[in-house]
Amino acid sequence: MSSASEERAETRLMRRPPPLENIIQDLLSNRGEEFESSVCNALNFLDFEASLTTSTEAESDVVAEALHAEIPYFIVVECQAVREGSQVGVDKLGQIRGNSPSYLDTRRQQLFEKGYKLIVGKPEFSDHAKERALPDVALMSVDTLIVILKIHKRHQFSQNDLHNVFQRVGEIRNADIANIMAQCLTEKQYARKLSIYSLIYAALLQNPYSTKLEKRKRWSSLKEVVGEVLAYGKLFRIGGLTSGEAIERIRDLDNPFLRIIEMKEEKVRLSTVSKSVVEEFSPFGEALVSDIDEKLHKLRGLKV
Repeated sequence: MSSASEERAETRLMRRPPPLENIIQDLLSNRGEEFESSVCNALNFLDFEASLTTSTEAESDVVAEALHAEIPYFIVVECQAVREGSQVGVDKLGQIRGNSPSYLDTRRQQLFEKGYKLIVGKPEFSDHAKERALPDVALMSVDTLIVILKIHKRHQFSQNDLHNVFQRVGEIRNADIANIMAQCLTEKQYARKLSIYSLIYAALLQNPYSTKLEKRKRWSSLKEVVGEVLAYGKLFRIGGLTSGEAIERIRDLDNPFLRIIEMKEEKVRLSTVSKSVVEEFSPFGEALVSDIDEKLHKLRGLKV
């Protein structure tokens, strides 16, 4: 292995965060530079590329980068832990506002479209700090950061999902996180269902790979269709797709409003309703047809 490769591998190893339980314990107990390191570990756990700065008074404490987001962004982070019974005041606001422009260097100007300022504090922020944070700095307590970490462990939010959190300004409260995460989950579930509906449509075509003539199959057994949907699911990397979920989505499409498919006696086929009619029926129909066309285009691109 070359020295450059070794250095990159070592950097990745250094950024691998500890287990969540350790991160939470450190966030709750650490202060000073150790608290900064705990916040850095937390951001890496959220799948950011986060690193500590040299921590001089002229610099902020952590920089976290989200290169894989649809709109790439980075976050300049100040960390402050004060004694129990005290509050994080306004001092860090002036510091982060003065420091943050220095982090938009030539590299970040080329890589990122957005940059944000965040102060992570414990145990809580003063009212004066909350008032002065607007219009450009976000305030997040350790308790709120821990809420995000716990939800992320269950649902593995993307950098796009987390963008909805870290682009906010002012105090970010637990209730804000609950609303944002619920919306992200709804969107993820909707997108998943839409993808599976499209795969069902493809499974009910005679030959989705080789022709733009979308001729439907005759009646097919439910078991056969489910098997094809599962195969397409692997091809399109829809994780955790099961026979039960595929059958639920097939039954979704056999309804009196859209009638995209027809079912009888454990057999399935596409209905005689055209895609153009489905597309005009509702915003859902438009989104479904768009996703179907995208999936079929990709399948046809696989033809040898």
